[in-house]
Amino acid sequence: MTRSKPMGVDLRVRLESLILHPNGAAVIFFAGGAVAGLAVLLGLHNLDRSAVILLGDVSCAAIAVCILLAIGDRLPSWTLNVDIGVATVLISAAAAIGPNVHANFAVLYIWVALYAALYFRPLPAVLHIGAAGAAYVVVLAVGSNVDKPVDAWFTIFGTAVVSAFVVFGLVSVLRRTSREDPLTLLPNRRTWDERVDEELERARRNGTPLSLAVIDIDNFKTVNDRDGHQVGDLLLRKLADGWGGIVRGSGDFIARLGGDEFGLLAPNSDDIGIRRIVKRLHEISPSGVSCSIGVATWDGVETAADLFRRADEAMYRAKRERRVA
Repeated sequence: MTRSKPMGVDLRVRLESLILHPNGAAVIFFAGGAVAGLAVLLGLHNLDRSAVILLGDVSCAAIAVCILLAIGDRLPSWTLNVDIGVATVLISAAAAIGPNVHANFAVLYIWVALYAALYFRPLPAVLHIGAAGAAYVVVLAVGSNVDKPVDAWFTIFGTAVVSAFVVFGLVSVLRRTSREDPLTLLPNRRTWDERVDEELERARRNGTPLSLAVIDIDNFKTVNDRDGHQVGDLLLRKLADGWGGIVRGSGDFIARLGGDEFGLLAPNSDDIGIRRIVKRLHEISPSGVSCSIGVATWDGVETAADLFRRADEAMYRAKRERRVA
């Protein structure tokens, strides 16, 4: 019998999937705008200038949806700025039509703020939200004939700023927890895999050495069974703090790969360099705690998986030798 995932776990996976795919979110936003424009367009009785503007907006939004569906995943990340700029222009054009349809579209500025908070760092997000706010000032000043325009602006962008602030905070927490081990606060296996790929590509491009080590705490299960999991967790945190202090600021990278296994990545370090770092790790380990560590230096052609496999095999050889001794 297959067990279903808890609802909370499934929701978190879906949220992470959305956050990691900004093009998919852009499709949703543009499609929603197109539907809103089409709904207002169908309610107009005369084919006047307002209808032409709305038809142009709907067409542009539909074209954006088609482009993103067709090639969105292959577009460079900077095109997200184009997406949010186009959305701001389309919303402004629709909101400027007049007071009868203004409210239907001015609220979409909040979508711009939410999208900026989801996919941009703080400074670019502030710039995009600020640009949308400036665009709305122009709309209210020259295009819409809205009663109490100042109140309208503060209502829309007060909501937009607060919503963006909350979303940015939640996304920051979600991103951190999805990439960080909650016990040791070190990067997790997912972050490790991404970093190894990045450093391997950099080493291949620049012709620089790259080494890594796989670290396994000896007899860690015995510690948990004898002293309890709280003592085991405390040991992991103490080791992580000590090892993190060694690599911090050096350009090296350490992560918890799972259980009592850790990984150390040392860019620009050859076999001698990685062994020097490993010696320091042994030296700062608490008294009575030993670790089996296997190292491997990139041979210039192997994949990240092959490099890790060599280090992992070396770690298990070291562990067997310790047991024999």
